[in-house]
Amino acid sequence: MIVREFNISGLNLHYFVGINQIKIQFDKFIDVHNISRNDKTLIKFFSIIEEIQNRNEYSVIQFFKDKYVLNQDHIFTACYYLEKAFLQNINISNKKNIEFFLYLAANRQISRSIEDFGIDYSDFSTNKLTYCIISPIKNINNISIEVITILNAEEEEISLNNQSDSKINSIKEYFEISDNQINSVLKSYGIITTDSSISLSSTVLALYDLICEKMAILHIEKAKSV
Repeated sequence: MIVREFNISGLNLHYFVGINQIKIQFDKFIDVHNISRNDKTLIKFFSIIEEIQNRNEYSVIQFFKDKYVLNQDHIFTACYYLEKAFLQNINISNKKNIEFFLYLAANRQISRSIEDFGIDYSDFSTNKLTYCIISPIKNINNISIEVITILNAEEEEISLNNQSDSKINSIKEYFEISDNQINSVLKSYGIITTDSSISLSSTVLALYDLICEKMAILHIEKAKSV
């Protein structure tokens, strides 16, 4: 599990973020909770997570698809803008869980953000799920232990930061980021290169900056609309 503490003094923001991946046997989950139909599995799963979240006041526990998540910093930055939006009362959704999806997607459309980053029944087939915990106090590990215990799950090695050409291409397409934009960012770093010679690490670096820029634009647009 990855846990980070954030203290943004200029905004008087102090919070903790945890990212974890777990393996869960959903056949057992269905048996334990006596679920007769597949469509009720997701409802029961979310109700369990909501109960844990309610027991841990002011916390956010959100499972998400990581197909379009670049790395852990993508998550941390989405959490930062989420917290900042609620602090400044410019949040689109009244629920931090939903606002989290909006910033992950860098998109103000709730339905699209949930569709692209929210989990559904098909995600259960992999038996592997990723989640994020946000809390104003240092209780991330305790909350995660509670999640793992109640779901009878096992903690997995986090693969969120693993990179590949196919993953990068999917993310570029999703966020509509071109090679020219990536080259421009790299040029601003003093890295002069051609499309064929861009290293994966350099691409990730530029891609992260461009995704952050989209989150920042979303935040500014929301502030102007208030």
